[in-house]
Amino acid sequence: MRHLADGIGRRIPGTPAHREAATYLASVLRELPRLEVEIQDVEGVYLDDDILVAYTIQNVVARLPGHRPDAVLLSAHYDSAPEGTGAADDALGIAAMAEVARSLANGPELENTVVFNLNGAEEYGLLGAAGFMQHRWASQVRAFVNLEATGLGGRAILFQAGPDASWLLEAYARAVPQPFGDVLGQDLFQHHLVPAGTDGHVYRTAGISGLDLALFRDGYAVHSPLDRPERIEPGSLQHMGESTLAVTRELATRPFPEGRGPGPSIYYDVLGLWMIRYGTPAAWAWAAAAALLAVGATVLASRRRIVRLAVAVEGIGFCTLSLAVALVLPVAFGFLPHYAFDRPHGWYASPWLAVAAFGTLAVTGALLPRALWAQRLTARGVLPQERVCTAWLGGLWLWVLTLGAMQLLGLGTAYLALWWTVGGALGLIAASFAASPRARRMALYAGWLPGLLLTVQMGRSLLELFVPVAGHLRLGVPLDPMVALLVALPVAFASVLGLAPLQEHARLGPSAAALATVGMAFLAVLILRFPYTHERPKRLWLEHRIQEGRSELLFSSWDFPDPRAALSGQPGPLQVAARMPGFRGGYAAPVPPADLPAPQVEVLESHYDETTALRTVRLRLHPGAAYLGRVRIPRAALVGWSLPSPLPPLAPEDTAYVLDVLSPPEGRYELSLRLRGREKVPVDVQTFFAEWTPPLEAARSRLPAWTTANLRVSTYATIRF
Repeated sequence: MRHLADGIGRRIPGTPAHREAATYLASVLRELPRLEVEIQDVEGVYLDDDILVAYTIQNVVARLPGHRPDAVLLSAHYDSAPEGTGAADDALGIAAMAEVARSLANGPELENTVVFNLNGAEEYGLLGAAGFMQHRWASQVRAFVNLEATGLGGRAILFQAGPDASWLLEAYARAVPQPFGDVLGQDLFQHHLVPAGTDGHVYRTAGISGLDLALFRDGYAVHSPLDRPERIEPGSLQHMGESTLAVTRELATRPFPEGRGPGPSIYYDVLGLWMIRYGTPAAWAWAAAAALLAVGATVLASRRRIVRLAVAVEGIGFCTLSLAVALVLPVAFGFLPHYAFDRPHGWYASPWLAVAAFGTLAVTGALLPRALWAQRLTARGVLPQERVCTAWLGGLWLWVLTLGAMQLLGLGTAYLALWWTVGGALGLIAASFAASPRARRMALYAGWLPGLLLTVQMGRSLLELFVPVAGHLRLGVPLDPMVALLVALPVAFASVLGLAPLQEHARLGPSAAALATVGMAFLAVLILRFPYTHERPKRLWLEHRIQEGRSELLFSSWDFPDPRAALSGQPGPLQVAARMPGFRGGYAAPVPPADLPAPQVEVLESHYDETTALRTVRLRLHPGAAYLGRVRIPRAALVGWSLPSPLPPLAPEDTAYVLDVLSPPEGRYELSLRLRGREKVPVDVQTFFAEWTPPLEAARSRLPAWTTANLRVSTYATIRF
């Protein structure tokens, strides 16, 4: 890992460092016994979202033969994003794979074959995985384990499994000594709520089932110059390696199942000690059993006269209102930092402030409707203990309804509602036999604990993932309301049953007022807090762009807060620039030009067909020393092209088709375009270079310590033909 990140450095496809990394990794693997190793040079095209990428890349592919040719594939990528040297993303995964290969190669012969794809281009559109699917060994692969990183610390989490996941999850749960995973990640990916993809997407599209493992804690450094070996927790590499070795051995020692499995599965760990997993049919069975248990608890509590069913129906409404206000109130206050004080994202380097402020406001919101309901019940003569159990019953049935809704939506995270329902029903049953008010409260809170444990576990992981990611989301809106919602969700869920024992008190208003005061105090601290630190810095985008005679530095921010304060040390006036990556605006400053060639497109042939009114133009793109060429062709003019892929689907607002050419062979790439009419068509061509220019380095050196910069060097031209 250190050699890749520190010894070789940034490993961008098409650069000498990338080729050096491939040679080095092949030599490491060739030292192992029984391992067949080769460097795969592969060309192809791959549709990455709405951008078509024509690529030439190198994978390092190895094979450890087993008794049977059926294979399990281990995959990680050795290329790095251009922003940094990629110690965690993904040199760590490569290091874990190398050690797994050493261990397996020096052990007994396995039943199944193991194939290793140390792929060379994940960061540029999942191209290493796409290229591997052209390899002769790809047809033997029956399952995969993909190693990734969105952070530099913690344990490797299982965040996707499947598509037919039951047998894979059984293997993972049996083998891994410290299982760590949650179906939440799978829900987010399947419902397209994560603006990213992994190599696992390529393999699944090819019909292969598998597991995705990743580090996700301390995501502040990923895709930045801070992703260095010294920042990585040694235990994180250890957990990734031992988890991968254990599950690979398990998959390689048993026959693969015939045919497709029963479909998606629900899985989650409990304190990292063991993993619970079951399929969709079992999820429905468990949901039905939980609902029946809730019915039984309701009947029992009614017969023992500790609840009134008519009041409990009313309680469902008040519990629903309490849940809604617990979510709405902190989100509403989440708009204040930016829109009232122009100080957003104070939680970025200190997430505990968001938990303290928005969590307290969520409890306040949950208490307000309950305070009103407690007064109504007291006025009607309902006794304190009856108020408690009736409020609990109302919350229980809210969870039953929530469980049914989540099951109908196909959400794996319905397991949270399941545990709240089961725990709530068992707590009510135990409370029905309690001999004293104190024993009744203890029984109810005992039933509250399972759901609380799993909800806090999921909420913590979600917040640890999202807060660092907020530093490089390309959104032009403040994320304070979103963070408020993420904090409020587990608090609101816990309040549905957790606040029921407080209904014993007739006056909850003073408690709500006290909590509101505390929440506002923490919110004030959050607003006053500076968002960034050296270890959790603001991400900036700096690009030296040479465009048709102009040479300028472009500055923008990956997150919402304006970067102007970070640019105070830059000499000369900064001009407001057009929209740039990752920000609602940006700034520009003229600088001396660098000695870089302008993009060149050579027209080899042009032919106009009178019958179709279409013009065919054959072009040759010369990126030169650039590792990436980007071509934007107007949507209104382009009818088709010679690439082995149709024109990609575009959103209605998109005005151009985009073709990326990554590391073309011999520094050139040819294609033909079919264009409408005889009019000349303006085509934008941009080339990106791996080397940084002196003006760019000087600008970076003048940035404050609480920033980190993603650097780019590009030339840009509009060519008409």
